[in-house]
Amino acid sequence: MKRKLVVVEEYCTRAAGSDCARCASACPQGAITVPDGHEAPTVDHDLCNGCGICFGVCDAFASTHLTMADLHARIRRIATDGRRAYITCKENVFPGLDVDTNVVVLPCISMIPPEMWTLLLSENIRLSVACDFNYCDGCERGGELGGMLFPRAIEIAQERTGGEVKFSYRIPEKQTLVGKYTDNSESADRRAVFTGAASDVLEIASGKRRLRNSEVLSDYYARKERMRATLRLNLAERDVFQDFSPEGVHKHTMFPKQKMLLEAIERQHEIAPKIMVATTTTDFELCTGEAACCEHCPTGAREMKDGTPTIDHLYCIGCGICVDVCPHGAVALESTTAEIYLDAIERAEEQRKKDEADGKKSPLSFLNARK
Repeated sequence: MKRKLVVVEEYCTRAAGSDCARCASACPQGAITVPDGHEAPTVDHDLCNGCGICFGVCDAFASTHLTMADLHARIRRIATDGRRAYITCKENVFPGLDVDTNVVVLPCISMIPPEMWTLLLSENIRLSVACDFNYCDGCERGGELGGMLFPRAIEIAQERTGGEVKFSYRIPEKQTLVGKYTDNSESADRRAVFTGAASDVLEIASGKRRLRNSEVLSDYYARKERMRATLRLNLAERDVFQDFSPEGVHKHTMFPKQKMLLEAIERQHEIAPKIMVATTTTDFELCTGEAACCEHCPTGAREMKDGTPTIDHLYCIGCGICVDVCPHGAVALESTTAEIYLDAIERAEEQRKKDEADGKKSPLSFLNARK
């Protein structure tokens, strides 16, 4: 059965009033159409081949098979075992190749956005991309653009974090336990090797190794991931926070890529000066308090308080809708560094502690979630 691509309108800035059309420009199959007016894009599922490039360029695209949260969790599980995570694509996996459990096979590597690469490197996860770039040139799934986007996304993440994603032509295959930890081609520190080996010995002793390698169990995990992905695509399950204030009910929506970027910065504050972001400012001499900027903000970053528009930089994604809708030209976009988030993160952490003390769950509790 063909996997379904889903457009999550709440994460589409075009539906909120922007003229963004990156998804249609990036789709190698021409399966995405942007209607006239401010409406969310539509997908021709007969043309869509599931490459996932739209995932990498826009938050509004998701799949009932896999979400970015599932992908991140899978890579982290590999790192927890003390192993290097290998990312490859279906084009590089030939029939009969039995890839090892530390290999993540994607339709196209370009479905991973720069924000996720940044988060993975900020977590000090050892990463390798295993592919032959010659296959990108004639790839029917991702096209020429697919082979260009992911190297640039990795380059951006490396510049931000100082980390490194290695490249390899070899895709690890399943092997015996002895071969796995005596293979010198996979560089790993002694502690990581010992941790991984100890974990494997315990699995073998308890019988979990047989279960983990079972095709039945693999199918079960795949179905479970699809179920979780489907449930998370329900509008009621996403990161939406209703804030009851004197000005009325105000909705905050944390876009996925923004969330990944904030998590990376929270883990390594020192990378903030290296990350350029766009945010908005208000010229209060021109502002008349009509609140058009707040009413059209897709994330709720802009909010009226005591008759004055305020900006929560944690939620601002720099879409520029507020600039377009302000009738008096009081709003402008400016380029700055992610240092602007640090004070906001500190305030959010203080609020989280206060909410927990009051028995409430903070909408930004993920900023302090480490596993």
